[in-house]
This record gives sequence, structure tokens and C-alpha cells, in this order.
Amino acid sequence: MDWIRENKTLASILGVIIAGVLGLGYMLYNAWDAYVVKKDEYIALGARVASIKGMALAPTPENLQQKQAAVDEYGAKVNQLSTALLFLQPTPAPITDADFQKKLLERIKKIKEMADALKVRLPPDFGFGFSEYLGSLPKSDAIATELSGYLDGVEAIVKLAIASKVVSIDLLDRTKLPSENEGAPAPAAGKKSASKAAPKAAVAASRAISEKNTVSIVATLDQAALQTFMSRLANPADMKSESDPAKSHFTSIRLLRVENQARVGPPRSAANRIAPAQPEAAATPEAAPAPSSDKDKKTEPTGPVAIVPPAPAQPDSMPVIGQEKLKLQLEIDLVKFLSPQTASTGNAARP
Repeated sequence: MDWIRENKTLASILGVIIAGVLGLGYMLYNAWDAYVVKKDEYIALGARVASIKGMALAPTPENLQQKQAAVDEYGAKVNQLSTALLFLQPTPAPITDADFQKKLLERIKKIKEMADALKVRLPPDFGFGFSEYLGSLPKSDAIATELSGYLDGVEAIVKLAIASKVVSIDLLDRTKLPSENEGAPAPAAGKKSASKAAPKAAVAASRAISEKNTVSIVATLDQAALQTFMSRLANPADMKSESDPAKSHFTSIRLLRVENQARVGPPRSAANRIAPAQPEAAATPEAAPAPSSDKDKKTEPTGPVAIVPPAPAQPDSMPVIGQEKLKLQLEIDLVKFLSPQTASTGNAARP
């Protein structure tokens, strides 16, 4: 008490600080208590909303009408988008089996000439993945027409890779069309499993709005070519159809894997083998020329004088990273959008 009487100012300040701390502590406690209550209410409300969303709709006429309206609206938007994409994608012109083989040979020759001009290596047996049709014809003209459109898409991808200045295309493969596998025997399955899988397959096929055919490519390239190839591959403007430049092929990346061609860096001994730079020889002063008479003076040339640059210095370092090539493994889906009639009827008939 005596200290408080002697230090009234300091005691007042300490009293205000203590009162403020107690007041702020009380407010903090109330705020934390309110936060805990609101948090519990929020978690309970979220669990309730999740349970309501997971519950099945009551089979009432009102719910059925609302659900049917939502499904019809969604289907109309999907059909509208599908119609727009159908207009933007190329439609292969009818072609005979013999003409398809001739087209394949011409396209292979053209691509090889393009690769030679840009110094891009191709596989020895390069055939766009259609090498089997170099010695045999497709089964029918309808299959040949479908293969012709598929060939156009694969060719657009290969042209884009070559134009991106890859070093080499090491492998090019494709998945077969369903029409090519129609004669293949179906895998054996039990009656019970087949009866259960058939309705599900029919429902999934009837809802399909597109077909996807996968093209696999393995290439050797550098960083700049990789960035160029990937950015242009995602742009439909760079995937123009050769037969109809106003339309484009649509692609999506299924798998992308990139790794260094040289997985191990150069050994330390390789860096140590670099010859050290030789010190420049000290310049020795030349003796001053003796004075000469006017008769001994020679006329200096008046024409241009060639300046010879000095020899480059010996290397004293070597690059360790950033100089190796890359190995690219890419699986690309060529997407073919179907008309609403084909999606609802044609695909449902497929196994």
C-alpha cells in the first residue's frame, strides 16, 4: 500500500492494464464459446445436408416431374453442344478399300519427305499404325471410310510433332476401331455374368456422345520442342484437317510421361579431363626499327585490311545439366463426337 501511495501514477497505469487484460480475457472467452457453438451447429448442419442429398427422392408425381424436367434440360444442352462440335469436326468422305490403301501409301511418302526436310527420324516400318493395310485391304468400303477419317487424325498428330522439331519419333501405334474387331471372337463368360453385364453395357452405350481412339507415340526431343508440341496439341486451330481446313480434330491427353534420355550425369572424371587453359605468353618487346631513308620506305596498302581474330581460349568448364534430350511417352485420345441419333441408336447396338 505504501508503494501505491508513493507511485500513484505507475499504480494507476498498472491497474488500467490489469483491468484491460481481464476484460479482454472475458471477451475472448465469450467469443471462443460462441465459436465452438457455431462450429458444432455448422458440422451438424453439413451432416444433415449430406444425408438429405444421399436420400432417394420420394416417388411422388411432383418429384418425378421436376427430375424429368432437369433431365430434359441437361439432354437438350448436351445435344446442342454435340451439334456444334459435329459441325466443327471433319467428316470423312466415302472411299473404297483400294483407294484407302492408295491414300495410305501417299500419306506415308509425304510424311517421310517432310521428316527428311526437317531432319526428323522416323521408325523404319513407319505406317501411321496402319501397316497391316499396306499388304491387305479393309474388309469393306464402310470400314475403309472410317479408317480414312482415323488416318487423317493420326496424320495431324504426326505432322504437329514433326513441325515442333522433335529429334525422332521412335514409336507410333494406335488402337483398332470396333469395326476392325467385329470378326474377332468374344471372350467367354458365364451366363449369369453376361445377363447382368448386358443391360449395363446397353445403358452406357446409349448414353455415349463420343468415341475415343487412342494414339500412342514415343519421341525424342528437347525442352523447347516439348513445350511447343504440348501447347499446339491442345489448340484445335493447330489440328486442322487437311481435307477441310475449316474443321479440326479434337484430342485429349490420356497419359504423359517425360524422362531424361541420359538418366545419369557425366562422371566427375570427365570434368577433370578438361585441359587447363594455358597462360598467355608474356609479350616480349620488339626492337625498335632502325631509321630508314626515303628510298627504303614502302607504300602502305590503301585497300581494306583483313582483321584476323585471335584463336579461342581452351574450354575450362563443361555443362552438366540442361543439355540432354528428353524421352516422351504420350497417349492421345482422338475424340469423335457422335450425332444424337447415332449416340442413342447406333451405339446401343454395339456389344
